[in-house]
Amino acid sequence: MNHEVIATRVEHIAMATGIIAGLSAVAATIATPTGLSAFGVWLGLVDEPLIVTVAPILDKLATVCGTISGMTYFYAVRKKRQTAKQSVSDHSAPSD
Repeated sequence: MNHEVIATRVEHIAMATGIIAGLSAVAATIATPTGLSAFGVWLGLVDEPLIVTVAPILDKLATVCGTISGMTYFYAVRKKRQTAKQSVSDHSAPSD
């Protein structure tokens, strides 16, 4: 598989997880218990909303995907430069 195609696909996955993490952070902010319900969560009488529990996990997932996407991007750039240098050196070599 082409290294540029892999980098593009990983980048799309990273962007999607970033969007999902951002939306979950907004939802968690809205759903965060306040007032007496926050006191009930602190006492363990009431469960906190699932989105509040899941949002930090999605944030970490987006960070990992972004890191992998950056690594694959720079790998693809490196391979492209190596291929370009190799093709230039192949064309400049004298033929007998």
